[in-house]
Amino acid sequence: MKFSSGRLKYALIALLLNMVVGSLRAQVTVDGSAANLIYDGIDVSSYQKDIDWSATAQDKNIKFVYVKATEGATYRSRHYQFNIENARQYGIHVGAYHFFRPTVSVEKQFRNFTSVVKKEEQDLIPLIDVEVRGTITPQALADSVLMFADMLERHYGCRPMIYTGSAFYNSYLSGRISGYPLFIARYSKVEPRLTGGAKWILWQFSEKGVIAGIDHVVDLCRFNKGCGLKDILMKGSKAHSRPRTQETVPPKPKKEQPAVAEKQLTEKEKEQLRKEREKAEKEARKLAEKRAAEEKKEAERLAKQKEKLRKLKEKEEKEAAKQEQKRRERAEKEAQKQAEKEAKLRQEQAEKEAKARAEQAKRDQKEREETLRKKDKEREEAKKLKEKEREQAEKQKKEQEEQLRKLKEQQKRDRAEAAKKQSQNQKAANQGKRINQSSVDNDD
Repeated sequence: MKFSSGRLKYALIALLLNMVVGSLRAQVTVDGSAANLIYDGIDVSSYQKDIDWSATAQDKNIKFVYVKATEGATYRSRHYQFNIENARQYGIHVGAYHFFRPTVSVEKQFRNFTSVVKKEEQDLIPLIDVEVRGTITPQALADSVLMFADMLERHYGCRPMIYTGSAFYNSYLSGRISGYPLFIARYSKVEPRLTGGAKWILWQFSEKGVIAGIDHVVDLCRFNKGCGLKDILMKGSKAHSRPRTQETVPPKPKKEQPAVAEKQLTEKEKEQLRKEREKAEKEARKLAEKRAAEEKKEAERLAKQKEKLRKLKEKEEKEAAKQEQKRRERAEKEAQKQAEKEAKLRQEQAEKEAKARAEQAKRDQKEREETLRKKDKEREEAKKLKEKEREQAEKQKKEQEEQLRKLKEQQKRDRAEAAKKQSQNQKAANQGKRINQSSVDNDD
């Protein structure tokens, strides 16, 4: 019996492809662990570069992908259109996100996003990535995000979703933004907890997922309990099943014709058959050796690929740790700068209040001094008035005493004059008696 080397080679290639795909699927990990991973979607940017979406789509856990489209007023991802079109082609629901810059004009960011993201290409509601505050206050940040969200809602006809970290939300957005779906990042085994009773729809629980078809680590996320695609699908978009990809299957070998009974063959035909069998067995051995060599080579290749992925993961982990360290240093520097600014503001406020208190004390002292001067003046005037009244009273008393003295002197003079007159009259009377003693006037 002759073996078909073409069919064997085709079958071998198909087997190797299945082995490669299986090995790639086994590389889906989080922090080195691939046990019982539960995730519903991923998000990608230009960091992941060129993605083989045909391989990625074989991961049935991935129901959707958010693709970075724009950032700030001018940045546009060069991988956006490729990722949107190819992910959607392989049955993955797609959506676009914008990295929000709070110190950049909201209108310019809106024009940048809408110039790239077309509504008819979207399955999911738009996503606003809010990770930085800049130099503005938390309220100013919330106001600018709400303005941007309102503009997107009017343009796309649906409320956008807001992505941010759990700590960032609790520090700057809690109590200032409500009514919007939330996509929260917290790289932990513990679910995010938001202040103010806010509920999240999606949780980004890892940034270190390794997915088939993607050469770099990728963010993994899952839905909250009771949530699903229905909560993030754009109005009018429906959940659709993925198209079945045609698997590479080797063609079935044709049935061998039953061998002719050897007893019916001549010696020459038997010899020919023996030679054909020997030749077939020789070819089979060669094919088996070749297959073993190819399997060994493929195993070595897979080992090299695994080692390459391990080194890549280590490199990415180091880079991620480096970036995290830089981020922490920036955060600490920003926090220190903010603390210094707040301390300066508090000092300025304290100095301002101290100055205000000093000025008020000065005004109060002036008012007290003015009041004392008025009181002193009033007391002085009262004293002068009293002195004047006393002088007037003394003067009046003196005048009265002088008048009384004069009256007494006058009375004394009058009495003296009266006494003198009386004395004169008496004297005259006495003289008259002596002269006119015969007068009847002198009779007793």
